[in-house]
Amino acid sequence: MNFADRQRSALRPMAWVCVVLVLLITLLSAYMRLDKAGVGCQPWPQCYGQVAVDTAAVPSATPADAGPAPAIVAARLAHRVVAVAVLLLVLAMAATGFGTRPRWRRETAEVLVLLATTLFLAVLGVWTAKSRLPAVALGNLLGGFLMLALCLRLATHRPPSAPARWRAWIGLAAALVLLQVAMGGMASTTHSILSCGSVADCWSAAQASSWSALDPWRVPAPPGDGAGAPVQLAHRLGALAVLLCALPLALLMRRHDRAGALPLLACLLAQTVLGPLMVALGFPMALVLLHNLLAALTLALLARWL
Repeated sequence: MNFADRQRSALRPMAWVCVVLVLLITLLSAYMRLDKAGVGCQPWPQCYGQVAVDTAAVPSATPADAGPAPAIVAARLAHRVVAVAVLLLVLAMAATGFGTRPRWRRETAEVLVLLATTLFLAVLGVWTAKSRLPAVALGNLLGGFLMLALCLRLATHRPPSAPARWRAWIGLAAALVLLQVAMGGMASTTHSILSCGSVADCWSAAQASSWSALDPWRVPAPPGDGAGAPVQLAHRLGALAVLLCALPLALLMRRHDRAGALPLLACLLAQTVLGPLMVALGFPMALVLLHNLLAALTLALLARWL
C-alpha cells in the first residue's frame, strides 16, 4: 500500500465520524429553528409563530424577561460542542489530504470544500440566533446539508459510474431536492406551515397573496394571515416533482449501486408517508425532525452519484 492509499484509508474512518456528527448537528439545528418558529408548542395551533411575533414586537426583551426552555439551552450547548468537534475533525481531514498524488485530487478538493463550508457556517452562526431573515436560516440549512453530502462521498467507496444518459437525470433530481429543502426551510422560517390546507387551498390562497413571501431576504409576515401560501404551494408541488423524478431513478440505479439506491428508495417512500402524517397530527416536533433528517439523507445519497 503506497502513501496515497494509506492516506485514503485514514480519511474514510474520519469521514464516517464526520457523517455522524453532521447528522447530529443537523438535528440540533433543526430543533432550535423549529422551536423558534413555534413548532410543537402548546396550545397548538394558537401558539404557532407567537414566539417570533413577540420577539419582533419587543426587540429589547432579554433572557431575564423570558429565558429559553432548558431543552433549548441544552441543544445550544450540544450544538456548539459538536460544531467545534466537526471543525477540528475537518481540519484533520484537510491535513490528511495535503500532499497527495494527483489521482486523489477529487477527495482533496472535496475536503477543501468541506473545510470552506465549515468555516462559512461558523461565521454565519454569529447572526443566526437573533436574525429573522429566512436567508440566514437557509444558509445554515443548506450549508449543513452540503457538509453531510461531502462527508458521505468521502466516507463511502465511489459507486460505479451511472450510464452517461442518466447523468443529467441525476443532476436534475439533486437540484429538485435542493430546491425542495430550501422551500422546507422557508416554510419553517416564514411560519407558513398552517397557511393553507390542501394543494387546491394553497393554490387559491397563493393567488390572493404576494409572491414576495418567497423572497429569503424579506422579514416574514405574522403567521395566520395566509401570506405564506405561496411557500406552502411551492413546497407541496416540489415534493411531487422530487418523487416523480427521483423514484424511478432510484429504481433504475439498483442495477448499478444497490447500496445507494435502496436507502434512497426508503427515504423517498418514508417522506411520501411522513408528509401527510405530519399534517394530520398537527406537525409534532419528532415527525418534523425526522422529515428534516430524511431530506438531508436524500440529498446526500443523490450527491454520491454526481
